[in-house]
Amino acid sequence: MPQIRLLGLLLAALPLAAQADSPLPIAFDSGNPPAMWGEGRQVRGIHPALVNAAAQASGLAVQLQGMPWPRAMAALAEGKSCVGGAYANAERLARYQFSAAFWEERVVAVMTADAPSRELRKAEDLKPLRIGLHRGWSYGEELDRVLAQPGYQITRMTFGNRLFLALEAGKFDVVLTDGDSAVVESRRVRRPLAVRGTLSRNSTHVICPPRPTFGAALQRLDQGLQKLRDAGQLEAIVQAQLTP
Repeated sequence: MPQIRLLGLLLAALPLAAQADSPLPIAFDSGNPPAMWGEGRQVRGIHPALVNAAAQASGLAVQLQGMPWPRAMAALAEGKSCVGGAYANAERLARYQFSAAFWEERVVAVMTADAPSRELRKAEDLKPLRIGLHRGWSYGEELDRVLAQPGYQITRMTFGNRLFLALEAGKFDVVLTDGDSAVVESRRVRRPLAVRGTLSRNSTHVICPPRPTFGAALQRLDQGLQKLRDAGQLEAIVQAQLTP
């Protein structure tokens, strides 16, 4: 009888052991180059490269996947996966666990170069304009709060290239995106574009569901990130992803 009880305890512990040893699943936006892009395990870009390097430095097994950002955020909300390259806001901080900051991005306002010249430095400057936003994105706590108020003409799209094609076609007056993506996407359209202002600066993180196994993995990821930072390697990793 004791042997049967012991066997039962061992079998009950197997799923927990398998969960602890399984790679940490991290989803990234599949349509936002050079920050993160590519479907499935072909995901690449600044954020996947930084996370993968930190994981290797700490000996943490990870499974990186590219998918549309709304689907990545849904997997996070369902407790199935972490997401990488995400900004912090009050709602996310209340619900999830965060890694240390991996990088910092600028949120910029992009218009066609032939549009009437104006500087866009704060969200209130956008109110008369038709605004294109990435679906599922946070743009930082303050910018999110202001854009949620009545009076803003906002359309959200899932992939960055669609936003810029719509801007080129005159369907938007302005697109808000990160500064590196603005450079990449402006090369893909025929109509000249111009950055008219920086609206916020935000650190990027890996965000995970509130379970202990995810928390332990984030601690190891932070340790690897600190090793990269101490070795001065972060900038080189980013620049390698920005090189055409």
